[in-house]
Amino acid sequence: MRSIAQRHPMAVFLAIAYIASAAIFALPLLATTGLGIIDLELPGIAPFVLLSAFSLAGAAFITTALAEGRDGVRGLRRRVFHFRLSPVWYPIALVLLPGAALLTAVALSGFEPVVKLVTSPDVVIGAVIGAIVAFALVNWWEEAAWTGFALERLQPRLGPIGASVVTTWLQALIHLPLVFIAGGVTEGRVAPEQVPFYLVALFVLPISVRLVLTWLYNSTGRSVPIVGLAHAGLGVAAGIGFIPVLAPTVDPVWVYAGFAILAATVLVGTRGRLGFKTSESVARTRTETALAS
Repeated sequence: MRSIAQRHPMAVFLAIAYIASAAIFALPLLATTGLGIIDLELPGIAPFVLLSAFSLAGAAFITTALAEGRDGVRGLRRRVFHFRLSPVWYPIALVLLPGAALLTAVALSGFEPVVKLVTSPDVVIGAVIGAIVAFALVNWWEEAAWTGFALERLQPRLGPIGASVVTTWLQALIHLPLVFIAGGVTEGRVAPEQVPFYLVALFVLPISVRLVLTWLYNSTGRSVPIVGLAHAGLGVAAGIGFIPVLAPTVDPVWVYAGFAILAATVLVGTRGRLGFKTSESVARTRTETALAS
């Protein structure tokens, strides 16, 4: 197993991650919350999402231990717990995506969303608390896998843009069962005619978000916590407690247009490099070649 992991770390990681995810989501998918094959009522999907996040982090650390040994584990742990950086990155990460969503709402409906935000501190407080809780319980651990492990290995081979696209697709596959589980990707159950839209929402719309997350990762010296915090900000920006409250007349799907503009701005500003340095690519490639031999 160790020799296979050394030659094909991504394949081993994905096998562990997908098998674990399939096992975790099998029960809610088969129960009345999903396909209804098993007559079993479950309290909700949240415990399974939480378990899936921890299993992803576990898959990343297990594969790294097999492929790179203690040095690799120390490197992954350093990226996952890389909190010591300029404090300015924390509000940037938290506000970036909700800010893009708010600007989109303003562009479509005027300044009323800003007025509501200023006069409704409970919305801001709820958003911040929700983001911090989501970060600590789910998003941080998810990004330990998708950014700290997968993106870290894909960038040297595919470049930052290609790696961002592939990472989006790999992550979407994990979330695919949620489309068919009540409360998985939206409030209630997804109607059959809406399934194609939610597949696009999983595999296409988040690409712009991942480009921004990649830029944050590279620009902060590979800080997974910053990426996890920005991911938590996505939950706020695209959630039912933000734009639907501040701008009820704006379709929440439009927030992804704002994310696309933000991603385009980052791409132009970094000339498509998203903060990725060629020297990092060379170092990663040499390390994996040495381990494989």
